[in-house]
Amino acid sequence: MAIQVSGSTVIHDSQDVQVSGMFTASSFVGDASQLTNLPASGGTLEATASGTLADGSKVIINTDGTVSVVAESETTGPGVGSEEVFESASTFNISSVYDPSNNKVVITYRDAGNSGYGTAIVGAVSGNSITFGTPVLFESSGEIEYTSVVYDSTNSKIVIAYKNYGNSGYGTAIVGTVSGTSINFGSSSVFESASISHISAAYDSSNQKVVIAYRDNPNSNQGTAIVGEVSGTSISFPSSPVIFESGNTIFISTTYDSTNQKVVISYADYGNSGYGTAIVGEVSGTSISFPSSPVLFQSAAAAGYISSVYDSTNQKVVISYQDTGNNFYGTAVVGTVSGTSINFGTPVIFDSNAACYFCSSSFDSTNGKVVIAFRDDGNSEYGTLVAGTVSGNSINFGSKFVFNSANTQNFSPTFDSTNGKVVIAYHDKGNSEYGTAIVYGNTGFPVPQLGSATVFESAQTEDTSAVYDSNSNKVVIAYQDTGNSRYGTAIVGTVSGTSISFGSPTVFESAATHMISTTFDSSNNKVVITYYDNGNSNYGTAIVGTVSGTDISFGTPTVFNSNATTWPRATFDSSNGKVVIAYRNEGNSGYGTAIVGTVSGTSISFGSPVVYEYANTRYGSPVYDSANSKIVISYRDDGNSNRGTAIVGTVSGTSISFGTPALFNSSSNTQDISSVYDSVNGKVVVVYRDGSNSNYSTAVVGEVSGTSISFGTPVVYETVYTFYMTSTYDSTNGKIVIAYRDPIVNYGKTIVGTVSGTSINFGSPVIYEYAVTQYNSATYDSTNDKVVIAYQDNGNSSYGTAVAFSPVTKSSNLTAENFIGISEGAYSNGQTATIQVTGSVDDAQSGLTAGQAYYVQDNGTLGESGSVFAGTAVSASKIIVKG
Repeated sequence: MAIQVSGSTVIHDSQDVQVSGMFTASSFVGDASQLTNLPASGGTLEATASGTLADGSKVIINTDGTVSVVAESETTGPGVGSEEVFESASTFNISSVYDPSNNKVVITYRDAGNSGYGTAIVGAVSGNSITFGTPVLFESSGEIEYTSVVYDSTNSKIVIAYKNYGNSGYGTAIVGTVSGTSINFGSSSVFESASISHISAAYDSSNQKVVIAYRDNPNSNQGTAIVGEVSGTSISFPSSPVIFESGNTIFISTTYDSTNQKVVISYADYGNSGYGTAIVGEVSGTSISFPSSPVLFQSAAAAGYISSVYDSTNQKVVISYQDTGNNFYGTAVVGTVSGTSINFGTPVIFDSNAACYFCSSSFDSTNGKVVIAFRDDGNSEYGTLVAGTVSGNSINFGSKFVFNSANTQNFSPTFDSTNGKVVIAYHDKGNSEYGTAIVYGNTGFPVPQLGSATVFESAQTEDTSAVYDSNSNKVVIAYQDTGNSRYGTAIVGTVSGTSISFGSPTVFESAATHMISTTFDSSNNKVVITYYDNGNSNYGTAIVGTVSGTDISFGTPTVFNSNATTWPRATFDSSNGKVVIAYRNEGNSGYGTAIVGTVSGTSISFGSPVVYEYANTRYGSPVYDSANSKIVISYRDDGNSNRGTAIVGTVSGTSISFGTPALFNSSSNTQDISSVYDSVNGKVVVVYRDGSNSNYSTAVVGEVSGTSISFGTPVVYETVYTFYMTSTYDSTNGKIVIAYRDPIVNYGKTIVGTVSGTSINFGSPVIYEYAVTQYNSATYDSTNDKVVIAYQDNGNSSYGTAVAFSPVTKSSNLTAENFIGISEGAYSNGQTATIQVTGSVDDAQSGLTAGQAYYVQDNGTLGESGSVFAGTAVSASKIIVKG
């Protein structure tokens, strides 16, 4: 770019940048030695805007000479979405492929719940989730086995090869056509009139042929291959099968090297001690030949569960397998095709924990990663994956990643190139052997940043409830102090970075206090705590707290229900300035009841109670929908088979009225309900345990309209029986954060969800406490952009403990070297922007203190500390740039 300074011109890069007025070398980012005759101070710089700049934006210069606003971006990493069952029956011989012409994943399998028939189902990836159409039979004459599915890119067809027990175990193939979320099939064709096994197919795109490799059982179990040709909805096999291995051949895996236009078949050669072997095939017309001898990739012992994939980025074949000669460890090796042969590098172990089973791989061409799914017998037989990057003739692996915390088998990963995600289909023994799929991405999932756990009460605590006081910028945790006669107690926490520190605890109720719930009244800047008072006949009670520094003081408790009360939970209606408490009134048949409270000073008074459900209710969870100015109460309706129900309430004065209840879970036995409001999307999210679906942890999105609420389809975010679920909303990042106890590993976990329409997508669970956690309660500190989880830590004498963390990790484009000044106006992408540099006075700021030095923060705001000096304020709205 040409830079003009006081009539002198120097050359720098390739774009024109005009500099006028006073300018110093220290304000120029680039080769400052080339600048001469610079004025002493003050001035502007003109450059092309990259992105949108607002008047007063803090600005950096990019390496291409453009300028951008200082901003943070979400750091993402690998992760998985929610599991989705595609077949609610025992599912075996799973094979999957991606159809890019229809942007769909096709999964084929043997449906043991339907006579073992051959079945296919079509899935559509959206974000980090996958949804499925209706299963379609492709073979109903008998059981099938050894399915292998490929995509014929020439004809835009799906080809399935399989063993058909309904026809003497003959090798059979069929052509499928995807339409929407379904698939239809032509007539099947026999490619081997004998009982076969270990089928593996690949598509040779240069010759436009399907190659099927298999073990020919009646022919001495020899490795055999045949070429198929698709025409319309049929496939034919004009030429005879060709033997590629005369010994007993199993664990066959076939892939296509598109660079060298060769088919590579990998297998265990039991005519040679089961050694891992590969051979290169060359298709010509409708036949295949194998000009060169087989090559060993594993010669110390037998290789098991062989899976091969072609890395198109590095033009290599990668074979993963179980090394029986080395503790059955998961191992991978890189092969390079040369002519009609292949040579291999040194094998690399990707799992040295214990025996590795059911290895199956796919190639993520977007990120250049080989993704291997396997069962990790060193970790409770969990479904696990690992991503590897080829380098030369070797491969480097990242950390292992558990995607299913149960015994998992029959993996089949395939790569959805449109969405940049790997879809892993598998047999979930932890869930009745159902066919299940999950979406994995090497990037695109939030990366939480956990701080260190801090004890806030060195005694056993229960009934924990945390809330954020936005007036004092403090977190208040209320709890039952079991070490002090179960008295109701509260403590104030201060978040700094990912740490939290506490003041001294304060007793708010000198009696056993149960089912504590907290909310913050932002109209009066008060914390309101509700509970039932065991020292006063279990009456429903509320008390008002005032935070000052790191302490909290309380007014006098007020009874809101002079009957035994359970499940009291509170929320704040900011439009009406009222506290709303939902509770179960044990003095009135356990009916679901709500009451409106008004804070005045350090007291709270109440209107008349209103029944919202004339039946026993549990787990009532009220939340305020600020877009519609409504209260939504989610609860279990014991009078309707324990179904999950929600109702919309409207506050008027000191009363509340309700619309008609709506089901969010029509199945029976809904438990552990927690609801939260997503202010960015204007949606209510209800989290619960679904007793009719193996007690899986589930979330559903609700949308209020008038006095009604409707719900989308429930999403399972954890296929285990979880406890002590709590949710909160991160309004800065637009994330739903759920904390819970995972009883499988007995650890405290958290998971981050993102609402999309009337559904929700989840990242991967993160462990926040490696011990049993109970009485979890989460709240969001909007000032420090941190979620705080308070809980009972059973791994540390059941002490009250809290941890602060960021649901997402952020990175900034700001460095001390690239900050150049402040935008003098508003500009759109591509416009020429005027930037005020060193010595200029910018007048588009607010809330500054004259004489105070300010620093640019990572998110582009100004603060009184930091490493990048912005300038000195001369008034509330003006700052001298870098001066």
